[in-house]
Amino acid sequence: MRITLMQIEAFYWTARLGGAHAASRHLHLTQPAISSRIKEMESLLSVKLFDRSKQRMTLTADGHTALRHAELVLNNSVQLEQFAAKQKVHRRLRLGADECSAMVGLTAVISEIKAHFPEITLEISINVGAELNRKLNDHELDIALLTNPATREDVTDVFLGWMTFQWVAAQHLEVGEGPFMAAQAGAHSIVTHSAPSTLYSVVERWLKEGGMASNAFHSSNSLAFIAKMVSAGHAIGILPVPLIRDMLAVDMLKILPCDPPIAPARFCLSYLTERPDLQLEELVAITRATLVKQNFLVD
Repeated sequence: MRITLMQIEAFYWTARLGGAHAASRHLHLTQPAISSRIKEMESLLSVKLFDRSKQRMTLTADGHTALRHAELVLNNSVQLEQFAAKQKVHRRLRLGADECSAMVGLTAVISEIKAHFPEITLEISINVGAELNRKLNDHELDIALLTNPATREDVTDVFLGWMTFQWVAAQHLEVGEGPFMAAQAGAHSIVTHSAPSTLYSVVERWLKEGGMASNAFHSSNSLAFIAKMVSAGHAIGILPVPLIRDMLAVDMLKILPCDPPIAPARFCLSYLTERPDLQLEELVAITRATLVKQNFLVD
């Protein structure tokens, strides 16, 4: 057996306050409990801490030495508690997100995290998926919302739902009748994310499946700019469905039903597994529920 902090406290306050009765009042314990803990400590140390031959308990020589050690232990215990309290009050969460989730659902996710975890200080980083992957793997982020994560073994990926995509064009742009196919896409300028990125891969894969070589694209790391380029009729592109709902509703864009259909991408919440101070299961549940409520993902 080892000496416990409760035994040390009983001994320390008995020595400082001059008796077990005063220590019991200070620690809100019974006097027999105080006496029992001191006797247990004496037994474990194989020394006599108090001289009980007089009416007032007095420290022995060994008791004086033990008291100095006990004071150090209790001071360190207080400092440890203060450190833990400070960490809880000032916990930092470095949250990354891709642009689509940032524009559609992230503000709602932030509001829910703040409501459930008011002690957490959020640091938000918006970037393309490839950069979010890099930052997670280099431990520059604690958690990220992104499609098709490519993370290392010290990062946990939690599948939240599917991100769907569609070919889109400006309402006035003529693209021909029938299902939109790779041969038709080759006749138009295409705007997409820079490589490597999920969006670039989606466009390149779809064209190759239709037997078309990947031509030089207009490239941008901004989905908002890509959507503007398409709505102005300067190019066509593949965009995430949650991002373009409002633009479709006001006829700024039109969907080009395509053959073959575009495969959806896995949308995940990825986090550093080594963050035990975060209530990760609750964070994941809150994020998933909020994004579903925002119609951001499909099952």
